Amino acid sequence: MQDETNPTTPDGGNTPPKPKGMKRVGAIALPAVVGAVTALAVLAGTGQLGGGDTTIIRETASGVTTSMSSARDTAAEAESGVPSKGLSVAEVVKRKSPAVVSISNETTQGGSLGSGFLIDAAGHIITNAHVVDSASKTTVTFKDGTEAEGTILGVDTSTDVAVVKIDKVPTGVSPLPLGNSGGLTVGQEVVAIGNPYGYSGTATTGIVSALERVIESPSGFTIQNAIQTDAAINQGNSGGPLFDRDGRVIGINSQIASKNGGNVGIGFAVPIDTVRPIVASIIASGTAQHAWIGIQGRELTPGLAEKLGLVGKRGVIVAALDDRGPANDAGMKAADSADAAVPKGGDLIVAINGTPITDMADVSKAVASRKVGDQITITVLRDGKSETLTLTLKDRPADIGAKK
Repeated sequence: MQDETNPTTPDGGNTPPKPKGMKRVGAIALPAVVGAVTALAVLAGTGQLGGGDTTIIRETASGVTTSMSSARDTAAEAESGVPSKGLSVAEVVKRKSPAVVSISNETTQGGSLGSGFLIDAAGHIITNAHVVDSASKTTVTFKDGTEAEGTILGVDTSTDVAVVKIDKVPTGVSPLPLGNSGGLTVGQEVVAIGNPYGYSGTATTGIVSALERVIESPSGFTIQNAIQTDAAINQGNSGGPLFDRDGRVIGINSQIASKNGGNVGIGFAVPIDTVRPIVASIIASGTAQHAWIGIQGRELTPGLAEKLGLVGKRGVIVAALDDRGPANDAGMKAADSADAAVPKGGDLIVAINGTPITDMADVSKAVASRKVGDQITITVLRDGKSETLTLTLKDRPADIGAKK
């Protein structure tokens, strides 16, 4: 059973599941910030890498060995003879890299280095929460060498998002446009720009390797609908933008899966549709808000559909409701028993705002991309009949979703 914030294990705990459609092979998922190699060495030396689990490594020390990663070349376009849509990689880099920044931090445990990007003329910069975690001083450096002191406006560790503010934007630097991660397709070409190992303005190319991946945030929350890419991402890339070929930001580069701490072609970005409302709430109030409806659900698999007399249907069975949630307020109906092997009696969510729903990742995508206070319509099947419920999204309670 899954809730809209954290997929849960059968015993009711909050252990993150392996990424959808992917087996774990003992690789480590670590934030791509300079300093992770030292932490990795400590874990390896104490034998804490066994068991095949994916582990989030929090880095605090600086001083890593430089390694070079080559960008993936996009020969498919040349072979097909059909030009891809949008800008060339060179144009994306030329136009967008001036707004990609290096973020260096001083902490009580040393220093760290990551990336970020400018989103408006007021000087707001998006980065990862783990990039600025515990920073006593933050310095933002633009491609042209301009430095500015950064003020951390707010941090949301549950989505690994932070907003940093500078007083003045350098002349000639244009903010980056935010795209839409909901319409991405596997195989779509992408460009990553950041500061791996302190090499500022480094650009790499690749594709969207997979969608709907599940990664773990620094605070133990699961981040659903992460974008997997083979664009080379290394330590120092954390917080930098992942672009589509129109030069729009579609995600924040956040983690890599690696056995040795370096790029092996498996990187993850937090989708911009999840990031956008979090950033808006931080800028408005200094506090992150998370749209929430208060359900736990089960994907209607073909096996369950047969047992429930719903052959040919797709959707999410409402297994349980939080009595504080908008779904409960709107009269949504939960199953008779949330833990039953075959949850009977609950509504089947088939669409949100008219968009078909097939699993909890779809529910999360539809809810997390909206602001607290927004209204949504949810179409359910109840006793064989279709009903439409209107919900007003609430802020997620503090006790929901965190790892116990």
